Amino acid sequence: MNRKVKILPAFAITLPLLVSASGDLELTLGYDYTRGDYGQDVTTEIEYMPLTLDYYNGPWRMEFTVPYIRVTGNGTVVPGAGGPMVFSDFDSGLFGPGSMRGGNSSSRTNTVTNSGLGDVMARVGYSIFPGADAGSFYELSGRVKFGTADEDDGLGTGENDYALQLDGIVGSGSVAPYFTLGYLVTGDSNDFEYKDVPYGSIGLMFRRGDSGTAGIGYDYRRAAVSGTDDQQQASAYLGWVFSPRWSGTLSGLFGLTDSTPDYGASFMLTGGF
Repeated sequence: MNRKVKILPAFAITLPLLVSASGDLELTLGYDYTRGDYGQDVTTEIEYMPLTLDYYNGPWRMEFTVPYIRVTGNGTVVPGAGGPMVFSDFDSGLFGPGSMRGGNSSSRTNTVTNSGLGDVMARVGYSIFPGADAGSFYELSGRVKFGTADEDDGLGTGENDYALQLDGIVGSGSVAPYFTLGYLVTGDSNDFEYKDVPYGSIGLMFRRGDSGTAGIGYDYRRAAVSGTDDQQQASAYLGWVFSPRWSGTLSGLFGLTDSTPDYGASFMLTGGF
């Protein structure tokens, strides 16, 4: 069995999984759901359905993601690169008071549901294995988020973002710490100026032999919009291997600040070819 280590992003959470795959190509189908009021009077729901293709060549990994997204809200919470962009009040949101964006008149409490193509993402990573039996894993990667999601419908910022990220799993035991350190350079639009964002994760991964992994973690991300809380959330996941070619993961999160969703859940299915 050819085992690969893969860092799966979900809700800006790093999920280190041992993926069973027989080939150099992997296809992942996912469904993410988050819900929260983000400290406001309106609940925002985000459904994110990505299709991801990974290609492995030695220590190199190339990844390309095309998502479909559906957002219900009043425009004060907008999907961004790895996490939501949360505005401090309704007047500064994408729709704004009295706006007709999204085909409906917006107010502080009315919501609009819009859907369509999300932000396409490309990523290149280089992994380092200290030794065949060490069990540790480190990957340095660069990522580009293309602003393909419709800004007028509140599906994205409409701008390109760029990130540099280091992921690591430390040790070969049945319990291993993992971490993520990253820096996101956000693109500014004509209407809004976003801050660049340092972010990181820490957690514990529990190896379950060849059957998969489980884990718990804590996620931190500095706010990209002035006047809002930094993002902090707790997470847990369960990953398992069905066969030499197929694996899956189920994860959940709980928000710890007003800039994160109250809760969320995700499922991903990966096949190797």
